[in-house]
Amino acid sequence: MENKGFINRSDIHTTILSNEAVADAHYLLRCECAEIAQHARPGQFIHVMVSQGTGMLLRRPFTIYTVDGREITMLYQIIGEGTRRLSEMLKGEPLHVLGPLGNTFDLTMPPDPAILVGGGAGIASLMLLATALRENGIQTIGLVGAQRQARLLSVADLEAIGITVHIATDDGSIGHHGYVTDILIDMLKKTDWHRPTIYGCGPHGMLSAVTKIAADYAVPAQIAMENRMGCAMGVCLGCVCPVRTDVDTIEYQRVCTEGPVFNAADIAWDVS
Repeated sequence: MENKGFINRSDIHTTILSNEAVADAHYLLRCECAEIAQHARPGQFIHVMVSQGTGMLLRRPFTIYTVDGREITMLYQIIGEGTRRLSEMLKGEPLHVLGPLGNTFDLTMPPDPAILVGGGAGIASLMLLATALRENGIQTIGLVGAQRQARLLSVADLEAIGITVHIATDDGSIGHHGYVTDILIDMLKKTDWHRPTIYGCGPHGMLSAVTKIAADYAVPAQIAMENRMGCAMGVCLGCVCPVRTDVDTIEYQRVCTEGPVFNAADIAWDVS
């Protein structure tokens, strides 16, 4: 993957421009961070101080969803107290944002086509990539999964840049009734593409399944991991994941610095 240990990072004191619900328990926050916007690359993330004076000492990591001039957005899900508090913050409130952090997706070998596989809020990590792919004229297909229609994310944003989107929901409330990986298998079975490449982000179970499918069909795959983080600077080692460096060797690499993007085949999913 590209740009490991990206060093053009800034710690910016800014204010919230908007913070709006876009789906059940999911919000889109917009702020002005010119330095981060200038250097952000697909797959990278920011580390946000949710609120001062609340007793929450650790920042929270969020992927960079979109970049527009001097502004960036982040698409996030309410999971715990930190993200609940973040969802309650209003336009004009102060925010501390550190970034961009982590490495990026590797587009050295242009895909033909690119297949984006996003599960839940994981699709947020693929939006900058989707934009870059379309700007380079690369055929791109989006597979978006959610628990139910009320939690479906990013479909309109992907379609707005010319991406055909296929939807799966666990409860069948819209699109395919089942997993988004079902659609992926069906596509790879029926289509004879030149050089397909899979890019995924979502729950670990989904990413493990994507890795197996990619191996079964001999298709390269890159994934963005979303492990919990403490420092996001490579010091605390709280976000490590097992990576096979050769057949018999596994090392624990930091998602915040060696990642968050990895070759799917390198992740040792069978190691806890």
